[in-house]
Amino acid sequence: MSWFWIIVFILAVLLIAGAGGKDSKRRQSKPYRIDHPHYITEDESECSVCGARFSKKLSSCPRCGAVFESAEKDEREWDEEFDEECDWDEEEGC
Repeated sequence: MSWFWIIVFILAVLLIAGAGGKDSKRRQSKPYRIDHPHYITEDESECSVCGARFSKKLSSCPRCGAVFESAEKDEREWDEEFDEECDWDEEEGC
């Protein structure tokens, strides 16, 4: 009879350990909007859940419907466009 309780205990531990996997972390993370400012073109925003890009700063994603609780700015694209523009100006002799 003691083997039965040992097996039940091991199964319970495995179930609890399995509940803390990658999927539960993804479900726990709160959706947020990633703002991508651009140097030349219109600014864009991106959904952190599904990756959809849209031009307006919305409070929810138009594709998956996730309600954004915060916003984060990602200026890498702006920096790349600015550097390209500077390179073009240097080539023109400005």
